[in-house]
Amino acid sequence: MTRAVADTNIIISSVFWRGNPHEVVRRGILGEYQLVTSTEILDEVADKLRNKFQFPEEGIQQLIDILLTYCHVVEPSSKFDVVRDKKDNKIIECAFDGQANYIVTGDPDLLDLKEFDLKEFRGIKIRTPRKFLEEGGSL
Repeated sequence: MTRAVADTNIIISSVFWRGNPHEVVRRGILGEYQLVTSTEILDEVADKLRNKFQFPEEGIQQLIDILLTYCHVVEPSSKFDVVRDKKDNKIIECAFDGQANYIVTGDPDLLDLKEFDLKEFRGIKIRTPRKFLEEGGSL
């Protein structure tokens, strides 16, 4: 089964708007592929919803509970320094330790990598939500 890490902004976009980010999360919850996340990503989602969007605490907890139920949650032990924006390395670390096939993002710093490939690990494709749904989201 395809395994995919949705970055923080994809998860947040899926809450507020319909469209490809929403479809990525919805289809993952429905089991078309396995969504992979980490507590660090979930903490960032909660912080952004709370501080940037003044989202109600009850709504934040409901979203986190749904993600904890339907996502494979990993605690990455690997550390990488490959993304220009250092705080985005947590996405790579989650995908690597969570054995994901894809990272789904709209972040240019991550998209510039296109594929994260180490000799000891198969390539992780880094795609926009639309491209992921076309390539891997329907497997």
